[in-house]
Amino acid sequence: MPGVTIGDRVLVAAGSVVTNSVPSDSVVGGNPARIICSIDNYIKRNMQYNIDSKGLSIEEKKKILMDLPENKFICKKFLVPEKRNTD
Repeated sequence: MPGVTIGDRVLVAAGSVVTNSVPSDSVVGGNPARIICSIDNYIKRNMQYNIDSKGLSIEEKKKILMDLPENKFICKKFLVPEKRNTD
């Protein structure tokens, strides 16, 4: 929005509408965008999901992902298809 400034090291979620200035080192999201947490807190919480695949080929990345245990993936309940009884 006009007149809004966004600080350094700010992560803005896709589709967010930033209506107020955002301080540095923040994670914001929503409509209107609100501060969710600090960038350091975000990195700390999500480091467990990092598979360190930077610089690898597509084939190498695919192999790593296919070999990962299920708990390394973030899975939202509404994205998981329910198992249906076919009896």
